[in-house]
Amino acid sequence: MKNKKTFKPTLFWILGIALTACFVFLTVETATSGAVLAKEESREATLLQENSDLKDAVVRASSLNGVEKKSLEMGFVKPSKILYINGSEEVAKLP
Repeated sequence: MKNKKTFKPTLFWILGIALTACFVFLTVETATSGAVLAKEESREATLLQENSDLKDAVVRASSLNGVEKKSLEMGFVKPSKILYINGSEEVAKLP
């Protein structure tokens, strides 16, 4: 009879400790997941900003002003005389 009286409190303490350990474990896992999520959100924001910067760079590089400046840097010059060919004139006619 005495064993049954000590068995219930012991079982209660074992279950209490096990539940407390589970609670602590889940709390730590939740906090860790929150930290990982915050880090990934920060990385996402950085990548979105970098993507936006790259899109702006592509637009600037492909603009006509940008192409003109780049061509002048490479040594291309504007033509001094432009020759227009009329559609009715024959350019490469066999004799």
